[in-house]
Amino acid sequence: MTATQPTPDQIQAFLSADMAAPVCMVNLLKFKPMATYASDAAEAAENLTGREAYARYGAGVQKVLAKIGAKGQYAGPVNRFMIGEGDWDMVALVWYPTRKIFLEMPQRADYQAIHYHRDAGLAHQHLIETTPGTL
Repeated sequence: MTATQPTPDQIQAFLSADMAAPVCMVNLLKFKPMATYASDAAEAAENLTGREAYARYGAGVQKVLAKIGAKGQYAGPVNRFMIGEGDWDMVALVWYPTRKIFLEMPQRADYQAIHYHRDAGLAHQHLIETTPGTL
């Protein structure tokens, strides 16, 4: 199933967990071949790829994460599958000190100011919630 936003059931399940607990989100990302900015956006004339548009989002979101005490742990391209199959372009891991901070981030003005790059570049994603722990 392809998606760019959580379902109501997924949101409800997230909200039922301990909001003070830390969380690490695993992002599996698939980019659009070409970014789809609104025709009146300054970037519309730049002919950016989806990956390039998402990179602008990524650069902006790193600044937001630093302000809220969260941290991008890893980001890199998908080169191949060693087990199984899939169609992902990138994997990113982001640690948040609490679930509450993760939920509050999209409400921030600085996040909302860059979110359009995500929409322009991202075809779909899987966002997997994990609880930091040890092996």
